[in-house]
Amino acid sequence: MQNELNTSLIEAVKEKLPLKENLANLLIDTLYIGKEAIYRRLRGEVPFTLEEAALISRKLGVSLDNVIGVCFSSNAVFDLNVVDHEDPFETYYSLLKKYVNVLHALQNDPSSSMGTSSNIIPQTLSLKHKSLSKFRLFKWMYQNKHIQCKHFDKVEVPQKIYDIQNDFVSATGHIHSVDYIWDSMIFHHLINDIQYFAGIHLITEEDKHQIKEELLQLTDELEDLASKGKTEAGNSVHIYVSHINFEATYSYLEADSVQLSLIRVYSINSITTQDCGMFLSLKEWIQSLKKFSTMISESGEMQRIQFFQQQREIISTL
Repeated sequence: MQNELNTSLIEAVKEKLPLKENLANLLIDTLYIGKEAIYRRLRGEVPFTLEEAALISRKLGVSLDNVIGVCFSSNAVFDLNVVDHEDPFETYYSLLKKYVNVLHALQNDPSSSMGTSSNIIPQTLSLKHKSLSKFRLFKWMYQNKHIQCKHFDKVEVPQKIYDIQNDFVSATGHIHSVDYIWDSMIFHHLINDIQYFAGIHLITEEDKHQIKEELLQLTDELEDLASKGKTEAGNSVHIYVSHINFEATYSYLEADSVQLSLIRVYSINSITTQDCGMFLSLKEWIQSLKKFSTMISESGEMQRIQFFQQQREIISTL
């Protein structure tokens, strides 16, 4: 166990190692111990002490939870990725930036794939629409008691948020193969939320009309995507509509270099893990939902037309 922990800590430090930086020199500067003492630790002859591991964690941003978690096969370590209510826009931006960086790293990887079973309209498709994405943030902020947010008009979203959301949508279009499995109620849930906030006079008629127009535009985009079965970058997209409802939104991202699982929580957040066991379990669960679903991308023309016509009828109630 001691050897496994020591090795895991070294590997975690290597992942944080800046380009052209020497590992031994970095640890010498961090721990203030001699070169020979560092090399004994790197060779596994002497383990890092708890104090040394804590210093490495604090100064280099290495997660000791992850270091310990990889040594226990029955445990999975999750990153919470929860937006900080004290600075929501900045932390939200940082989270999206992290996802964008991961997606950009996979841009030219032919093995990259993504799967999502959604009970909401996928963010990978909707975040480029300003009013829709603003409503999503507004709903979360209004529910959070620590944030003073009393009206949709009062939410001032920084331009860099819109920019990183556009980058996020664009980057997902470069994933080599994507499976979307949608709850048939994804538009109904959103319309219900918008009607509620409009009913208590927190969204103006003008704003509601703008959201409605963006929803109709998004519906056209989704129908076109389903008809072609390809993104603008030429990558494969398979879209299914489920005949059963989902209790949550689950996603995975896979490539030669990464296996990432995501579970949506608290409206705009996702908890994530790179645990292999959790990834295989979640991917199997998402793929199993296909047997309860109808494929509407490329084939299934009648079902596709009917589905999107139903969504337009739901949107028209706004």
